[in-house]
Amino acid sequence: MHFTTSTLLPLLAVPLASAHYTFSGLMHDGKMVGRDWEYIREHKRGYMPTKFDEILADDFRCNQGASSGASTSVYSVKPGDKIGFKQAFGATAIEHPGPVQVYMSKAPGDVKSYDGSGDWVKVFEGLLCKDQGAEGLKTNSWCSWGDNTIDFVVPSTLPSGEYLVRVEHIAIHGAHDKQAEFYYSCAQVSLEGSSATSIPGEKVKIPGVYAVDDAPINFSVWGQSTTYPEIPGPEVIPGGQFRGSVDGKSAQTVTVQGGSEQNEKEPVQTPAATSSAAAAQTSCPHIGSPAAEPFNQKHDQSDMQ
Repeated sequence: MHFTTSTLLPLLAVPLASAHYTFSGLMHDGKMVGRDWEYIREHKRGYMPTKFDEILADDFRCNQGASSGASTSVYSVKPGDKIGFKQAFGATAIEHPGPVQVYMSKAPGDVKSYDGSGDWVKVFEGLLCKDQGAEGLKTNSWCSWGDNTIDFVVPSTLPSGEYLVRVEHIAIHGAHDKQAEFYYSCAQVSLEGSSATSIPGEKVKIPGVYAVDDAPINFSVWGQSTTYPEIPGPEVIPGGQFRGSVDGKSAQTVTVQGGSEQNEKEPVQTPAATSSAAAAQTSCPHIGSPAAEPFNQKHDQSDMQ
């Protein structure tokens, strides 16, 4: 069934709007540009999440019915621009625990005809921004909790060209029962004015970026853990950013060093580091870190949905 704003708004109560969501509006420097779905590929899943082995399907790139962008416009951006994705269908806040990622994939030509089957890189990662112990891990210790948008800065380390930009929030309140929920959409942008000549960092495919048994997407927030010790997917590329940390003791937004010279409109706090691994140290370990604390407290998912 295809959902539209006009058909869904009368049906949405406040709890549903905060529990399930997607992203339909493109933001530039804090202001929405165009209308809903003008620059973001409209998909057929509405506000419902992707779960289970659906993450292994091609639809995991830009969501159901969004493999083509023929009817979606392309928005021009420059390195250093602050871009955001606004929630759709009247939703006003992200209110599930879990990390945020932004991926970009350079189209071989026209992004409108690009299906996203090429390489993707992670340009942003959002984790925990408050150190509130085990209870905070279940709710508002996450940087994205209460936000209406997912925002990031376009890296200066990416070469000019047309790109798919994919924002993603992984809700992990049900992850202990293999019920992690993925919310995501893709925008189409034309990156102009970059002096970079190649894409740095680790490249991944979507699907393929996650496996159904990956520790980060099966992690339990209902035990006594006070940290989110493993991060889903690849490291953030040089020039990209991460916000927060695995334990919430830092809420800084940090630019990963390396690659071409940064050219950002808004300064960020940057540690002396030469790579995302060095910059994060224990703050942002990816898969391969010690396993997460096992789940030891059953939780009724209906409390969170």
